[in-house]
Amino acid sequence: MAGGDNVRGNRVLGGLVLLAIIISISLPVAAELRLRASVRDSAASAQTVVGMVLDRGRDLFVFLFQARHAVREREAMLDEVARLRHDLHTLKELERENRQLRRMVGFKQASSHGLLLGRVISRGGVSGWWQSVRVNRGLQDGVEPNQAVITVDGLVGKTTLVTDHTCDVLLITDPANRVACRLSRSGDLGVARGLGTGLGGKTDFELVRAARPCTVDYVDKNAEIIEGDEVTTSGLGGSYPEGLLLGYVQESEADRSRLYQSLTVRPAADLGGLRYVWVVIK
Repeated sequence: MAGGDNVRGNRVLGGLVLLAIIISISLPVAAELRLRASVRDSAASAQTVVGMVLDRGRDLFVFLFQARHAVREREAMLDEVARLRHDLHTLKELERENRQLRRMVGFKQASSHGLLLGRVISRGGVSGWWQSVRVNRGLQDGVEPNQAVITVDGLVGKTTLVTDHTCDVLLITDPANRVACRLSRSGDLGVARGLGTGLGGKTDFELVRAARPCTVDYVDKNAEIIEGDEVTTSGLGGSYPEGLLLGYVQESEADRSRLYQSLTVRPAADLGGLRYVWVVIK
């Protein structure tokens, strides 16, 4: 029974196929062309949609690839700019240091004192953070306590604690440092001292470059003082040789006792930017 049904089904399918063939053969040429055109147009529409999707996908992939490449290039350029800026800063620092060293060499050749070049390796000490510096010269180099320390511009201070390879320098801005001095123009004498406070106390200035870093006391009350007058060491007291530039007068006023004048003096040396110093050796 089932075999008979299969035979009938195959006969029906074969008949339909034969009918389709007969119809296609018997169609007029114009109708056949229209049918083929319709089928082709339907296929073309589908192909167009697929093509557009593929084009958009390809464009998106290219965009993402180029964007990623652009980000990498930008990061590389930023790194290069940072490196070049660092190199430029380093070159400027080296140039400035070379100028300073050349100036110091010329200063030593023209100086009448025995000078030993040293480099500042740290700041701070028992007299407040900015009141002393440490230099990489010591006993092995001929340094002793109570020797004057200067730069090309002027007096810095004097050596205190000295080890084999280092020495501490008490700056002229420390109140414990007293310097016998003289006004170059008038010849009047006085004693300079720092305006900071010792033993780690709060100072009157931040980086020893304040408006009132030093004062000179015991100047003759009748002395004529002019703003900008040079103040140099007098050589009295033994620690500082005569003629070292200490600073410049900013203002003067009578002492409370009215027996002498007190001067405000700006140090000639840049104490806030010390890098190289001279130790005046005997």
